[in-house]
Amino acid sequence: MFLFEARSATAATSAFSRRSFLLAAAAGPLLAAARPALAAAAPAGTWGVDLSSLSHTTNPGDGFFNHVNAGWLKTTVRPPGYAEYGEINAMFLRTEAWVNAIIQDDGADPANRKLADLYASFLDTASIERRGLEPIRADIDAILAIETHAGVARRMADPASHAIVGTYVFPDAANTRRTLLHLDQQTLGPRILGLPSRVHYEAGTGDYPALRLAYRDHVAKMLGFVGAGGEPEADAVLALEVRLASVQWNAEQLRDRRLNYHPMTRDELIAYAPGFAWDAFLEACGFPEVQTVVLNTDTAIQASAAVFAGTPVADWRAYLAFHWIQNHAYLLNAEVQQTSFAFYSGRLAGQQTPRSRESRGVQFVNRNLPDLIGKAYVTRHFSAAHRSRIEDMASLLKQAFATRLAGADWLDASTRTIALAKIGKMGLKLGYPDTLRDYAEVHILPDDPVGNLHRLNAAKAAQDRLQLTDPDRPWPWHLAPQAVDGSYSPQFNAVTFPAGILQAPAFSLTADPAVNFGAIGAVLGHEMGHGFDDQGSRFDDEGNLRDWWSPASRAAFDQRAERLVAQYDAVEPLPGVHLDGRRSLGENLADLVGVTLALDALRLHAARTGMDMNARLDGYTAEQRFFLGWAQFWRTQITDDALRRQAQSEYHSPARYRVDGVVRNLDAWYTAFDVGPGRSLYLPPDQRVRIW
Repeated sequence: MFLFEARSATAATSAFSRRSFLLAAAAGPLLAAARPALAAAAPAGTWGVDLSSLSHTTNPGDGFFNHVNAGWLKTTVRPPGYAEYGEINAMFLRTEAWVNAIIQDDGADPANRKLADLYASFLDTASIERRGLEPIRADIDAILAIETHAGVARRMADPASHAIVGTYVFPDAANTRRTLLHLDQQTLGPRILGLPSRVHYEAGTGDYPALRLAYRDHVAKMLGFVGAGGEPEADAVLALEVRLASVQWNAEQLRDRRLNYHPMTRDELIAYAPGFAWDAFLEACGFPEVQTVVLNTDTAIQASAAVFAGTPVADWRAYLAFHWIQNHAYLLNAEVQQTSFAFYSGRLAGQQTPRSRESRGVQFVNRNLPDLIGKAYVTRHFSAAHRSRIEDMASLLKQAFATRLAGADWLDASTRTIALAKIGKMGLKLGYPDTLRDYAEVHILPDDPVGNLHRLNAAKAAQDRLQLTDPDRPWPWHLAPQAVDGSYSPQFNAVTFPAGILQAPAFSLTADPAVNFGAIGAVLGHEMGHGFDDQGSRFDDEGNLRDWWSPASRAAFDQRAERLVAQYDAVEPLPGVHLDGRRSLGENLADLVGVTLALDALRLHAARTGMDMNARLDGYTAEQRFFLGWAQFWRTQITDDALRRQAQSEYHSPARYRVDGVVRNLDAWYTAFDVGPGRSLYLPPDQRVRIW
């Protein structure tokens, strides 16, 4: 799960909080939201918490998020382009500035010349303007020359194209000792539809009908740039995407691990979804010999295949041509870029001004040469002391989890045995991998941004094919060292925490240990908790998807989980808008488990080091400082519109409820802040959810 929620995460990973992942992804075809200048690190006093932000009027028991963050919420000006802005965003911006320095400094080194050349290709606006649409003209001509459905399928195999199905190579969920080709719609992210979600195509109220008309007009303009049609073709694209949207899975289906596992032979695939030209597609993807696949999102792909077969080739040509220019707009001339920005950033997101070309160039390089950046990043910003400290914290978290599992009297002996084996075997990928790519096989030119992108895509596809054919090939980390993110993979049974997330205010060598455990410790515990949430718990100690829980233990777990669903269902962040405790169950479970484990780990740390938990810093005990660290990490400003979208569509609860929804279930918080009956967050002891 990604720390910053993304259901573009495949079955390989689960999500923690979509927002930061979107920050990193936004500079692509949709011409991302603007970024302000580098934000300074939040003041954190002398031991890690910004005491000036604490409220003197809001009692902790009436809103702990507000109590800790009131001053920051009142004084912080949300940067332009941000409907939601918090510490995570500030960390991302600092990292982006550090990456910029790496590109400028290390790019002068002949060994890292690719950094400078890729950046230069993005910033060479004179060449980009002179060439106009020439960089994509041959591809557009090839698209417009397609005469068969097989030709459409072959084009969809290109990683820069929109498509109805995506591919990735990963261990078989039922037998992680073998690697298989996976087919699904989740890996595509936004590369199926041109509008953000199914509701944009179906809703008949609010702004949605007008938005669809604006989208139709945008499609017509973009097609006009390349001589691929106008309004009739745009109408056809919109109608086609309405059909595709209608068969996509909902959020609950997308996160169901068992539902997203359907192994089959190639012949069975063709029989199951006969409308799509599978042989042509797989050959173009570079997998002509593959005979066994895993089909995730199976019924959605089956229905999309029927849409594929029932749609004229001419409509698919318009669909492919529009998305080809749109997906490359950020690398093309100013007129195309501005047209793209006007719809996606202006009409959809309400953004007035794009980020600077330089800022977008940094993100382009960081996204496409992440390991070259990462090698320099850890040298500059992540010392051996940082790695040693987080490794010590992680080992204590694992110890705390093992103790919790051993003491869970509702687990039967056989289930407990495997659970203890699972936490014992759980891998911890902390900071950075020992091996990073040098991209020696990729030819980067300082004046060819589109060609550079295509060559990088081809190299990535070649790497994937090697993973499929070489069973002994090590798996690369899916997050670069500089990523402000984190994840858990159930198949690998491993947590990945890159150096990028290991910065203040989440983690600091100078912060009080209680604050570090309350912030990054709880986040790390969150990812460990995903191994035992309602979906991660379906995988055993070897990462295999199977029923290893006894019926009685599973029923006891589900009973506890249902109580948490009910708690979050009752939350009403805006009038008439409720959280969805079912959709967000996995993340809410992980939050609760993460904070629980981190507090246990802090106590273990204190016992090991002789730290006095009752000693006060500025009047606060260690446990109070721990909870302050958790609440400070999630301080976030958000508009009502963004809050409504988040509550109605995301897998994570909004930041405020990630704080308040967790602490009200923890006995230690009540004791630490003397919270009793009558306070808004108060829950009687028998109503507090305890998972482990």
